[in-house]
Amino acid sequence: MNDFIRNQEQEETQLFLEHQLKLGFKPKWFVSIHYLHPNEMCWRKYEDIKPLGFGSRIGFQSKNGFWNEVEMDNALIARRNNYDKLIEDTSQVRNVILKSLYGINRLNQDWKYEFPNLFFFHEKGKTKLQYHTHLLMPEENCKFNSVEDLTSYFNSSIRKKRKCFSKWKKIHIREIDNPSKALSYVNKETNQFHNSLDYQNSIFILPKI
Repeated sequence: MNDFIRNQEQEETQLFLEHQLKLGFKPKWFVSIHYLHPNEMCWRKYEDIKPLGFGSRIGFQSKNGFWNEVEMDNALIARRNNYDKLIEDTSQVRNVILKSLYGINRLNQDWKYEFPNLFFFHEKGKTKLQYHTHLLMPEENCKFNSVEDLTSYFNSSIRKKRKCFSKWKKIHIREIDNPSKALSYVNKETNQFHNSLDYQNSIFILPKI
């Protein structure tokens, strides 16, 4: 019964995504985003260096001391596993992308701009430690039209504009050559308890009435 429900949820979501392709959704870029984790707030320090490095004693330091940061770390871990907080962070990321890459400065004036179709998906992967995000975005009206330029811009300008981004893991971008396969991939964790597709922040194509 559980397998049927899980497959049914995935199938219905996949049908919706395939319908978006038929309506004109043309994803060109596959963007993978990771978020800040408390482990990134500390760094390694050699306390006793031995010849050739063998037997060296290594410690770790943090900005405000480990004991002072325990409460903050716990709050950040809780935030990274809270879906509502994830949606808040994604909303800010989406707005930065719209302004920086598509020149949309007035987000509330949908009549004035041609908003791009941005599809956000959230999953935890094999480790299940915290959420990360995949974004499928179109090439049309985008400021850049190559993987190299987009990767450079995401990891320099956009990455600096939001504190939620991981400091260790870069934002990865790949070109999509098979949209249907890409949509199937980002839908793989959808089940009866979690739908990977972010319906709140994604910008869909609405059927013409």
